Amino acid sequence: MILRLAAAEIRNRPGRAAFLLAGYALGVAVMVVLLAVGEAMLTQAQDKELVGGGDVVLVPAGVSTEMLKAGGVGSLFLGVDHARFIHRNLLESPRAAAEHGVASASPIVDGAQVELLARGRPWKAIATGEIPSRTAAAGAAPHILTGRWGDTEADRRWAAPSEQDVLREMDHFHQPRGAALDSTWAEWHYFNVILGDGRWIYLTLSVGGRIGEPGRWGGGVLLTVREPGGEHRSLTRRVPDTAVRMDTLSPDLLLGGAGSVRLDGATYVVHATAGGARVDLRVTPAPRRYFPPTDLGGSTLISGYVAPALYATAEGTVCLPRCEPVGGAQAYHDHNWGVWRDVSWEWGSASDSAVSLLYGVVRGDSTSTEGMFAYVVDGRGVRGVYRPKAIEWLATQPKAVPGATLRVPRRFRFEDPRRDFRVTVDVAAVHATDQNRSRRRWFIQMRGIATVEEGGRVIGRLPGFFETYVD
Repeated sequence: MILRLAAAEIRNRPGRAAFLLAGYALGVAVMVVLLAVGEAMLTQAQDKELVGGGDVVLVPAGVSTEMLKAGGVGSLFLGVDHARFIHRNLLESPRAAAEHGVASASPIVDGAQVELLARGRPWKAIATGEIPSRTAAAGAAPHILTGRWGDTEADRRWAAPSEQDVLREMDHFHQPRGAALDSTWAEWHYFNVILGDGRWIYLTLSVGGRIGEPGRWGGGVLLTVREPGGEHRSLTRRVPDTAVRMDTLSPDLLLGGAGSVRLDGATYVVHATAGGARVDLRVTPAPRRYFPPTDLGGSTLISGYVAPALYATAEGTVCLPRCEPVGGAQAYHDHNWGVWRDVSWEWGSASDSAVSLLYGVVRGDSTSTEGMFAYVVDGRGVRGVYRPKAIEWLATQPKAVPGATLRVPRRFRFEDPRRDFRVTVDVAAVHATDQNRSRRRWFIQMRGIATVEEGGRVIGRLPGFFETYVD
């Protein structure tokens, strides 16, 4: 009966029947397509080769892997900051392999804008880049129909550089531009070396001023010697700009006959003379015990910092003025650059043969007070990065300076309670330098022991150097 009624309706009104049938057919077709697309997206989401291979995908903050696959505008022109450091000292570190089972990490550059020159004409294009050996290890190597696809020398330097490559990459000089063209611009190599019980030296080889303007800039050597009785001697020597040679591709610096720093393999060759004293040392950083280059800026502040050697050993000779050999001495090296008008900082570095601690914050008129960090690293890679709120002085001690007595730290502490991380520093020696300015006048350098706790357990009691400012 129903079939007879349907046939009669089609005969009586064929146009309306055809329109109704087409409408139903279109609805069913749309549903079939949507189900097919959903099934395809589910299959793709389960196919790790479509998002670079591997079991975990690391993307810029705020970007999803679905957006990357779909090519959304939010996925363009974003990168992972300090990607080389993350790859080498986190993802492919011995700690990641032993504790987290990371076999390999495959970096990918996707959607990079490039310009090609063909037939004498430039062409803009979108390019993708990968490191073949790492892509294959992550299980996402393409099927090559012809030819070969392997690592180049540039790929090797990126993924598995030599110690010399790492040092040259991060510890080079900078040509100031724009807001950095300031008379207070300075850049320097800093070394400290423990000569014995109660004896150490601070050595700075610097350039500064209006770099590039003849007669408006130059270099200098500052050597501070600390004797066992607590006496400090500061020896200086200035160098004109005509005698300065610095390298923006390496740590190499020449200050005429006053001093030099040269990278020999993975060792710094350091020479300096000032005030009748001489330093000739070879400083060799411990592998992986470094902090990568970082910088911050504001309307009045440009500050850069890298610590290539949180823990190092020094060999050679120092004459202060009596000459003595140095063998296997604990040393530290960092490199700073920026504009330093009315700038102050909290800083400290402490190490033993097993683990290193670094903390700090730079303060200027245009910076926030919430930028403090703490960093712990050992020979197996990064142990942790923490964000303490502030430094708390638990006890102070008097420090006599010309015309006044300062209160300086005797014991201080900072912590990141979210990560159950705490550092307590007991100060053993203090040196104050007058900066001759209205605020943050006295620069305080300290030597002491930092007790580092992670997860309620002491991981080290580390000897180190610490700095702050007081009025």
